[in-house]
This record gives sequence, structure tokens and C-alpha cells, in this order.
Amino acid sequence: MPRIQLELPQKFIWSVDLDVRIYDVNFADHLAHDRVISLLHEARARFFLEHNYNELNVDGLGIIMTDIAVVYKAEAFFRDKIRVEITAGDFNPRGCDIFYRMSHAAGPANGKVICEAKTGIVFMDYTTRKLGNLPEGFRKIFS
Repeated sequence: MPRIQLELPQKFIWSVDLDVRIYDVNFADHLAHDRVISLLHEARARFFLEHNYNELNVDGLGIIMTDIAVVYKAEAFFRDKIRVEITAGDFNPRGCDIFYRMSHAAGPANGKVICEAKTGIVFMDYTTRKLGNLPEGFRKIFS
């Protein structure tokens, strides 16, 4: 079976540095795959907050994940500082893809990519339980 291929946009518009906590490592003593997803979520939540949104209120609509893909490139370990970069693309009337690049942010591996990922999102009105249109204010962040 062929491996997942992700085509990331050239430019990422935002980043945050996070620490790998002891809670984030697995029995092999490296960053666990499920914790990678949690760290991506943490970065996305901070990105939303920095733009005066949260995942339940983006111009009155919440988000729903439609899919996720992660391609692992390198290990990370307890106490490593990592950088998660974010951008978005593949916009459609109901949503878009959010792209992530996680890399080492310090030390001898500085700049080495840990993983690349994308999450598909759509926007939903949680009061009516119906999909909404992609908020123009959200899209403009990435212009």
C-alpha cells in the first residue's frame, strides 16, 4: 500500500513553540502518535484564540473535523522544544484544510521536520446542527 502524500502550501502564516511533556512520550520513549494529534490541536486552538476565535465560534459558527492525515518524518523526545506552523488552503464553500508542519525548534535537530499534517474542517451552526458557509473573515486571515 502506498504511503500518504501531503502537498503542503509553500507559506505558513503562523507558528507556536510547544514543549514535549513526559505525558507525550510512549513506551519507546519518543513522542507518541496520538500526542502528535493533541499537540496539533493545541496549536490550532492557540491560533484560533490569537485571531479572536475559538473552535465553537468562528464568526458565529463552530468547526467540525472531516479528516486528518499525518506523515511522520522524525522522532521527538521528552523536553524537546517543537514548533508547529499553521496555514490553510483548499477552500470550498463549507470549509477548508488546515495544514501543519511540526519541527524541532531548538538543539542539534533545530529545524528538522517531525511531521506534516492536515485536517479538513467544515463550519457548522451548532444550534441548528446544520453546515454553514465558510466565514469570509476566517478566509481573509490566509490571504
